[in-house]
Amino acid sequence: MAYGNKGEHDRAIQDYDEAIRINPDHAGAFYNRGVAYGNKGEHDRSIQDFTEAIRINPDYAPVFYNRGVAYGNKGEYDRAIQDYDEAIRINPGYADAFNNRGNAYADKGEYDRAIQDYDEVIRINPEDAVVFINRGLAYWYKGEYDRTILDCDEAIRIDPSSTEAHFNKDLAYAARAKISWR
Repeated sequence: MAYGNKGEHDRAIQDYDEAIRINPDHAGAFYNRGVAYGNKGEHDRSIQDFTEAIRINPDYAPVFYNRGVAYGNKGEYDRAIQDYDEAIRINPGYADAFNNRGNAYADKGEYDRAIQDYDEVIRINPEDAVVFINRGLAYWYKGEYDRTILDCDEAIRIDPSSTEAHFNKDLAYAARAKISWR
């Protein structure tokens, strides 16, 4: 794992290969190698390793979460959502899984479902600026610019240096002004 933390993913993969050779039922080695492949952008190999880790240990929420990330990176949002569902079933307080499931719903254009997931993240962690930005974008796509502005304001309160929140807020003001000119 030390190599992976240094960005030396190929060396990390070699170490995980050796750990798997020694103990082919080491779920952690498959999981960590899957993370390393994901960091390299090799999502299919990442998914294979996460699937093997799940076969060995089907009750570890982060492996479902990370396989969901890999599917999402491939644009396979329904499969990503299934894995986030499972991560949440195992760990109902898994805020990152709710957030990423919300992102997958938003990528599918299902903004109301995305907003429900973002609401849950806010319930779990009300000081997460990113989720306010995400929910604000979902409101943006629904044409609810006032709600976008409110969420951007909250994100800015939490993280005043968030350029994304400032930018999105400005866009929402511009969109709202454009509508009022019609």
